[in-house]
Amino acid sequence: MHAAIGASLASLCLPAFAIDWSGVVDMRAVYAHADQSWTREGLGKLRYDGSNDGLRLGQAMLRGQAELADTVSATLVLSAEDDRNGIVDVTEAWLRWSPLPSGPWKTSVRAGAFFSPMSLENNGIGWTPTRTISTSAINSWIGEELRTRGLEVSTVRRGRMLGQPHDVGFSASVFDGNDAAGSLLAWRGWSISDRITGLSEPLLMADLPVYRPDGRLKKQWRSIRVFKEIDDRIGFQLGAQYGYGGWLELAATKYDNRANPTIIKEGQYSWRVRFEHVSARVRAKGWEVLFQAMDGQTWMGAPGAGVDFRAWFLLASHPVGAGKVSLRYDRFKLREDDVVPEDPNGEHGGAVALAYARPLTPKLTLVAEALAVDSTRPARALLGDAPHQRESSVTTSLRWRF
Repeated sequence: MHAAIGASLASLCLPAFAIDWSGVVDMRAVYAHADQSWTREGLGKLRYDGSNDGLRLGQAMLRGQAELADTVSATLVLSAEDDRNGIVDVTEAWLRWSPLPSGPWKTSVRAGAFFSPMSLENNGIGWTPTRTISTSAINSWIGEELRTRGLEVSTVRRGRMLGQPHDVGFSASVFDGNDAAGSLLAWRGWSISDRITGLSEPLLMADLPVYRPDGRLKKQWRSIRVFKEIDDRIGFQLGAQYGYGGWLELAATKYDNRANPTIIKEGQYSWRVRFEHVSARVRAKGWEVLFQAMDGQTWMGAPGAGVDFRAWFLLASHPVGAGKVSLRYDRFKLREDDVVPEDPNGEHGGAVALAYARPLTPKLTLVAEALAVDSTRPARALLGDAPHQRESSVTTSLRWRF
């Protein structure tokens, strides 16, 4: 599967019928009243805190798409963020084969590294959100710790080809890597952010006692590589989708990385991650309503650390003037499921985001967002912080698409 990613990257250098370059640059002004951010080795829920807010480069994405043949294409996405060690990284790279359909069913195959199609929020270039600046807890975690690195097959029956309002689709993927995914969720918890982890990027966790040199899990490094292959086992994801008349979309996903939680390699434990995910989108009378929910478990060691996790959000958008107002409500929870009392991993909380996005020109969009998060996490006391935190931010973003 590593070869598939290499093929995706190399394919962009081959002779092609057409190459299309597009991207987005997101410059933002941030005011944050928040605990030390997880991006700065803390346990805060926001991407920025009072020590790293101000004028920031939120996202800079460059996407190259090459048509290699009538039915074969390649995609590469590069990402730059000013809070990333190394600044630039690859976030996605894949080949797609999409044969011409001979009936109502359309099938496509992807090979490489790419995002699962679970998110309803991240519909912009490079898997960026368009309605808000931050994303929900669910989609924040997907951007931070989950990437399909393997093969995906999807097929959709288009109802309009049969004169019907019903669309039905199925997908299945197999992948390697993602064995260290679960580390952030257990030891940092959920976040409300828009930060996307690069495929080669290490993430530095908070300095918790459990993985210090004298801790219970001293073989675990603070620096994690969430997409690392550790145990040489293949994971899978299954999905089903249903649409009606262009106004209703429903989807369900089953995910299991099948990792062996007793294996450790180069300071990285393998985490078993499995969950179920459902989503719904409704469009009516100018309104768009999104809903996503996730329920699952992740654990490592024998025994080590483990949590049951659950989150959901509801987002409603409606045009106002020349722009669109979006309101999102989040709930998230972790229930500790291990036998290491000095390593508390439970938490619960919620968040509210109010955003307004207004196009200024066909390529330039102004987005403003107010975000508030209320959460309780006992592990903060291990770092001398209060377990209960109320965090907030006000952000104005100028997005240029090209």
